[in-house]
Amino acid sequence: MKNLYTLKPAALESKLNKRVVTYANEGQSTVKSDGIRTFLVEGVQMDAFSVLGKRYVIADTRDLDDGGERKFRTLHVAGITNVKGRFATAIQMIKTLF
Repeated sequence: MKNLYTLKPAALESKLNKRVVTYANEGQSTVKSDGIRTFLVEGVQMDAFSVLGKRYVIADTRDLDDGGERKFRTLHVAGITNVKGRFATAIQMIKTLF
């Protein structure tokens, strides 16, 4: 996967929008013990850098590990380990429904 850090803000938004992403939490997750989470990104609200220089996005997501609950999430770009393509995202969403 291409390094997401190198993408311009519009390209990163396009890459993540309407896609299922796999995300590795920095700490423990209250939903999954291994800390690997799956979200459907419905929209990116902001793309920025923290004071420590870490790039992050604030995204409107559906938490696929928590019953599809809609949540705003701050996701560190370095924690995004996989971005599914449009076809794989569609298949994932169909599986979630059934």
